[in-house]
Amino acid sequence: MTMFSIPSSLVPAMAHVPADLLFLALLAVSLALIFAGGTLAKVVAFIVLGLAGAVLGGVLVAHYISPQWDLLGVLLGFVIGGLLGMALLSLGVGLVVGYVAYIIALGFGLSSTVALVAGAIFFIIGLVLSSKILKIVTAVAGGFLLFNVLVYFGLDPLLSVLVAGALTLAGLWVQLSSPRRVTKPAATNARGQPGTNP
Repeated sequence: MTMFSIPSSLVPAMAHVPADLLFLALLAVSLALIFAGGTLAKVVAFIVLGLAGAVLGGVLVAHYISPQWDLLGVLLGFVIGGLLGMALLSLGVGLVVGYVAYIIALGFGLSSTVALVAGAIFFIIGLVLSSKILKIVTAVAGGFLLFNVLVYFGLDPLLSVLVAGALTLAGLWVQLSSPRRVTKPAATNARGQPGTNP
C-alpha cells in the first residue's frame, strides 16, 4: 500500500486548510465509505442524476406545456432522474464485473467467443449482485483511504493496517448483514395458554 498523493492543482487551496480539519474530513469520508458506502453511493447517484433530471424536466415542461407547470416538471424530473441514476449505478457495476471477467478469460488464453460468453454471464451476475458488490468495494476503498490517512498523519504503518483492517471487516459485516425481523411473542389468555393475536 502506498500513501495517496494530493493533486498539485489542489495544493495551493489546501494550504489554507487546517491540518486537523483536513484529517477529520478524510477520516469522516473513509468511515462513511466503510460503514455505509453502498447506501452513500446510491444517494449520491440519486441526487446527481435527480438534479440533472430536475433541470431537464423543468425546461421541457415550461417549453412544451406551460411555464406555470415547471415546478411539477422539476419534481418529476428529479424523481425520474434519481431512479435512473440508481439503475445506471447497478448497470455500471454489472458492466465492470463483466468486463473484468472478459479480460481474465482472455488472459487464460480462451477464445474471444468464450470470453464474451463469460463476460455476459458475469455481467448478469454483477447486475444481480450489484448492491452487495458495491458495499464490498466501497468498504474496501474506505479501508485503504483510512490506512493512508492514518499513515499520512504519523501513525505506525503496522498499527494502521490493523486498525483499517479491523474497521473494514466491521464495516463489511454492518453493510452485508441483513436486518433481522423482530417477531412478536405469542399472546396468552387468562389461563396462560397461547392465544391468537387480534
